[in-house]
Amino acid sequence: MKKLISALLCAALLVPLSGHALAAEETSNAEIAAAWVQEQGIYCGDSSGDLMLDKSLNRAELAVLLTRLKGVKTEDLLQNANHYSLYCGFTDVPEWARPYVGWCVQHDLLSGYDKFHYGAADPVTPAAACTVMLRVRDIADGGGSVWNYGTAVSYAASLGWIDRPADDAAAITRGEMAVLIYRAMTGSRPVDPQSVGTGDGYLTNGEPITEENVLELLHEIEIDWPHGTVWGTSKTPGTRKNEVPSRAARWVMNLYRVNGYYACGGYAAMVSSLIFGDNFNPARQVEDLSQIRPGDIIILIRNDTGKIWHVSIALESPNEMHAFHYTDGNHGGIVSWPDAQSPYSRENLDCYGEGKTYRVEAWTRYPENVPYTGQSMNAWGIPAPNR
Repeated sequence: MKKLISALLCAALLVPLSGHALAAEETSNAEIAAAWVQEQGIYCGDSSGDLMLDKSLNRAELAVLLTRLKGVKTEDLLQNANHYSLYCGFTDVPEWARPYVGWCVQHDLLSGYDKFHYGAADPVTPAAACTVMLRVRDIADGGGSVWNYGTAVSYAASLGWIDRPADDAAAITRGEMAVLIYRAMTGSRPVDPQSVGTGDGYLTNGEPITEENVLELLHEIEIDWPHGTVWGTSKTPGTRKNEVPSRAARWVMNLYRVNGYYACGGYAAMVSSLIFGDNFNPARQVEDLSQIRPGDIIILIRNDTGKIWHVSIALESPNEMHAFHYTDGNHGGIVSWPDAQSPYSRENLDCYGEGKTYRVEAWTRYPENVPYTGQSMNAWGIPAPNR
């Protein structure tokens, strides 16, 4: 009986709703993400393996996906179906879906339109999809939060989880949902291992690690996290924090006992992870500071106390004057990007070192087989393609 119910659930998640075809350029990413989601047991294919990525999900089906995302076994949930159904007081939820919706309501992942209406048959909107994924990742909404239902899509987009065109869609497709899940759970974009690389030696967009490719990603991050974005400590009203999986970057922060979520350390960890990924491309210390490169983590330390003063991300290599542009968070409580054309607002290595108030230590996530070229000196003043 349990096997039959599971089979029916897989079939239910493939019912074609009023979906729309994925754009050609999105199809491969959706297929790659869906393959990962299917491997995790979150999606089921039909007898021919078709995941119907261009079709929509309804809100009842979304509840099933969420229980799987949270690692709930179908057998365990159905054994306690009566208990979880008690949390589903909605009158428009079919009997088969009541324990799934109830479990999600109990765990604050889903809510209805009102006390009696959930909208089980309604398609999942981008706002609803982003809302539940932010909750899955424990980025809580509510009083004092950095997001709410009305801003869930834009906030998820700022984290790189969803693309802006989805904002205006009436429903999110199964393919788009797979991409959203993949990005939110892995901290990277789906890339085809047959055409571009993944893992060590590659960036989050699947491109090889080069100074030019890192610069391109930094320009994209500047658009998503523009100058003036509120960024501070956990006590700063309306602040943002690092929500990106950042194991490799936080390893560096932990060495210096710097917060990898808030303030300058959290911002630097986020930017580093958006470029080099969560756990790939481990960090190593830069021995020759003249060979700092775009994307490197820059740490300023007081010589007298050994305490950390500030953490930032280099945007270019030090030039002939030993100066380079950088970006940081929490300088004045905001995200800061320099005026690319200004000779000022640069760090200068001559201001630091032995006999100075502060010294510089730098960490890079460029693999050792990617040599320093010096080609990114003064590079932040060069407009990025299509910028």
